[in-house]
Amino acid sequence: MPSRIRRRVTIGVLTSAALVFTACGGDDDDAGTDTGSPSSDAPADTGTPSSDAPADTGAPADTGGAATGEPIKVMTLAPINSQLPPYPNIHEAARIYGEWINDRGGINGRPLEVVLCDGRGDPNEDANCGRRAADEGIVALVGSFTFDASRLVPILEEGNIAMFGSCCPIAEIEFSNPISFVTGSNFAIPAGAVARMVDDGCESPAVVYIETASLQFATDVAKSVFEFKGFDVNDAKFITIPITAQDYSAQVAQAIDGTDCIYGGIADSNWAAFLPAMESLGGTQRLYGHQGNLNSVIAAEFPELTQDGISVNSYPNIAGPMWDDYRAALEEYDAPDLDWNSLAGLGTWSAYEAFVDIVSGMEGEITNETFLAAANSATEVDTGGMVPVLDLSTPWAGMGGAFPRIFNRTVTYDVIDNGVLNPTDDEPDDMTEALESYQPGG
Repeated sequence: MPSRIRRRVTIGVLTSAALVFTACGGDDDDAGTDTGSPSSDAPADTGTPSSDAPADTGAPADTGGAATGEPIKVMTLAPINSQLPPYPNIHEAARIYGEWINDRGGINGRPLEVVLCDGRGDPNEDANCGRRAADEGIVALVGSFTFDASRLVPILEEGNIAMFGSCCPIAEIEFSNPISFVTGSNFAIPAGAVARMVDDGCESPAVVYIETASLQFATDVAKSVFEFKGFDVNDAKFITIPITAQDYSAQVAQAIDGTDCIYGGIADSNWAAFLPAMESLGGTQRLYGHQGNLNSVIAAEFPELTQDGISVNSYPNIAGPMWDDYRAALEEYDAPDLDWNSLAGLGTWSAYEAFVDIVSGMEGEITNETFLAAANSATEVDTGGMVPVLDLSTPWAGMGGAFPRIFNRTVTYDVIDNGVLNPTDDEPDDMTEALESYQPGG
């Protein structure tokens, strides 16, 4: 397997085992598509600004006039110098967004000041970032990610500071706390994968999950979605693999015995171990996986096995027109060699677009409290297709009301052709009804 595929716990597959908030999942460093997006093989110290200073947003260019006046100050938090997987592409996407918008006149003429804080994969450091946000008059945390928000969110709640635009939360508190706004749809990916298998005509599918504490919940949701789609769940297999990549020959033998499709709610490191065993055992099943996990690195390494495979996405592929400015900004502002077609990169940029959409319509003073009120009353947040137009004013009551702060439940799809992930022409699939078919304790 290529050295870039590391055995590590990451954002990517959160939702396969997901909904129970474990950080197991796909590597966030696939190499993107054939659109020229850089790979993510660079280490975490690739020029990411220090978390002790705001991002250098530079002097405004002549493309939009100088942003003037008091800055609108936001923070982006992510683990950088960390024993856990680092996400420098979150910090870098935030930095580049700040430069890009300020060179185009800012937000209604006011500059956006982006402060970067390194949570270091430590809940205590995350809490320090939260206290810093309160002390420095931060309007909101935008596009941030942490492995454990349990100490951060109460500090933000006490200070009336929004945690806005999360791509892939893990801690239960992020799904339920009123200052949290989850605009990514990582939560919906497993439902999207099951529904897509049925729509594609799979008659004897296998579902492969990682063995975690969330296994029973994830399995119950998958079964509920099968039934919602009118599929006899008795015709599906459910197979569990250890979280650490290893010899999966026994599990692969089960998965390919009498099946025609395989959905893997597994990380890219697991795929990298699963597919050689599948190849040696003669498996030919069509594959389904998660954005960032059944990724272009895996597809390029195993082009025959992954041919016609489906990646189920929280965000549209970077090749789409909604990302034109994003791709241009990465080039204009010398983005380091990281994965930009990722939950981290796409999610951060889309979070900033959603933030700006709300702020640009606000009247009067822009503070943490006025922004929180504006976000909670926003009914049509428009990012130009990065995520659907979102209504943030109404908490989600589905699935027993356990996840009220999940505002986006749509997925898109890439199809793999000769080792390359290509976006489909399909409209985004709204998985709300499929997810609501699951009844806790039912």
